[in-house]
Amino acid sequence: MKPLFAFFEKPRNLALFLTLASAGILAFVLVTQYVFGHEPCILCRYQRIPYYIVLVVGFFAAALAGIKPKWTFALLLLSGLAFMSGLGISGYHIGVEQNWWLGPKACGSPLPENVSLEEFREYIMNRNIVDCSVPGWTFLGLSMTTYNFITSVILVIFTFALAWRGRPKAAS
Repeated sequence: MKPLFAFFEKPRNLALFLTLASAGILAFVLVTQYVFGHEPCILCRYQRIPYYIVLVVGFFAAALAGIKPKWTFALLLLSGLAFMSGLGISGYHIGVEQNWWLGPKACGSPLPENVSLEEFREYIMNRNIVDCSVPGWTFLGLSMTTYNFITSVILVIFTFALAWRGRPKAAS
């Protein structure tokens, strides 16, 4: 196990891993959506944003690893913060799924204002609102949101711990 952690202490390896992990997670959710037809709610879509951020930031961190070690370290910390924001979003979404609090209006579909009865009927008939409080997919009794929360916790700890261990050392 120690050699594995030593491998990821190298900033380029950590950055590449985070980039590939984000790409894999995004590939999974996009296949789930477009191949298997599980339409995401607005909170599910928000949970993807940190992975898109880390996809880009991790790529730049890997590219700069041998050239600018302090920048690489900063970008790895930014990746950890992105995963932390994903942790917050998925935690909020779990609360919505468990009915601990209400979700955003986009989950409950705000009604258009100042429209005719016919326009209103057309709006109701053609819109596709996915309720954030109803898990679209579960496995072993846990929703995809819960799996995202668990994944985010692991990625936050992993990113910060290994970025810190591989941080550039001050010259003495």
